[in-house]
Amino acid sequence: MPDFPKFGELFRVGRDEALVRNAKISREMVEREGTDANILVASSAAMADEVSGQLTDLDAALFLDSAVGQVLDRLVFDRYGMTRKPAAAAIGSANFYTATAAPATFSIPLNTLLQTASGVQYLTSESAVYPAGSAGPVVVAVRSAKAGADQAAKIGTITSIAGQISGSPANLTVRNTLATTGADDAEQDDALRARARNFFVTARRGTMKALEAAALNVPGVRQAVAFEYIDGFGRPTRSVQLVVTDAFTEQFADYSTVPPLYQAQSQAISANVVQALADVRPAGTYVRVYVANVILQPMQLTLAFTAGANVNDSALAARAAVVAYVNGLEPGATLSASALLSKLQNVAGLAFTGGELLSPVGDVVPQPLQVIRASLALVSAVAAQTDQPIVTGSNPDSYGAALG
Repeated sequence: MPDFPKFGELFRVGRDEALVRNAKISREMVEREGTDANILVASSAAMADEVSGQLTDLDAALFLDSAVGQVLDRLVFDRYGMTRKPAAAAIGSANFYTATAAPATFSIPLNTLLQTASGVQYLTSESAVYPAGSAGPVVVAVRSAKAGADQAAKIGTITSIAGQISGSPANLTVRNTLATTGADDAEQDDALRARARNFFVTARRGTMKALEAAALNVPGVRQAVAFEYIDGFGRPTRSVQLVVTDAFTEQFADYSTVPPLYQAQSQAISANVVQALADVRPAGTYVRVYVANVILQPMQLTLAFTAGANVNDSALAARAAVVAYVNGLEPGATLSASALLSKLQNVAGLAFTGGELLSPVGDVVPQPLQVIRASLALVSAVAAQTDQPIVTGSNPDSYGAALG
């Protein structure tokens, strides 16, 4: 599709038209700045350029790929009823201490002002009572006074009390032992476009994609991946896990502990995601929310079977047992080859040898805030006995066959 004409092109069109219509006018007369002919042609081209620019803006506003800023906001709201995610405040907790036992009970009010060494301000989002005779800690929920990605606080950076706490002793101190979470800038155009493109795909509630889309609507959430829990035959069990990632899932973790401290702090953003699923989650379906980065792990099994066993059913049960084990791992947990093999040991119809796991060849160790996940489609199985092949296509997602 050609571009709209600009001033230079419009001027050339006007110049050529003037030269064709009046032989007494020379090209030099039209192009020399300041002449009457130049002014007439240039002013007409300038007006046409303004009209062309207006048409360009109107045309760009009609399409998802070309609309920007407020124009894009209007477009996605008019077409999909969606709004741009605003900047999100950081949420977390702060621990209050006294060097010695407090002589009297005092209250820590709602909206007490706290501060980091770099000047980022936080407010308590609840009131709390500091009991007499205690040296702490008293844990109080906090939120950043401003919204934005630069409002996040690492572990141990909220260290000063800038507000007044009536009746508190002089040695009262504060420190956040967990990193904050959820802080994010206002949604960028590209991210808003991506959500808008998924609107019709996720319009039917209760699907995996709809759960992921609902989580992505929560300010601070950058990625979301849903997995179904399955039973021993690979069938859904009316339970789903939703793994979400925010802007600081990795950057604000304390890797010196196992599990990392950030995981406990992620409960706040997990609760926000759970609330956002109210209009999307199917009735009777439990959705468990994790905060982590998903690592998809393909696996291959070589299976031997007992006499008279239904090869295909046993192979499916083995693959389902593997998926159930892997998808039950917590963030940061190692995929243990020995633990996986122990799950296969009890599968009916298998002649367990201990050599069932072809790939991976050993344990898989993730980073602290990574979580390993799998699906039936990622777990393939081949038969160790050539007289008992696994028939490809005997179940919906198919698995491999070794025919000798």
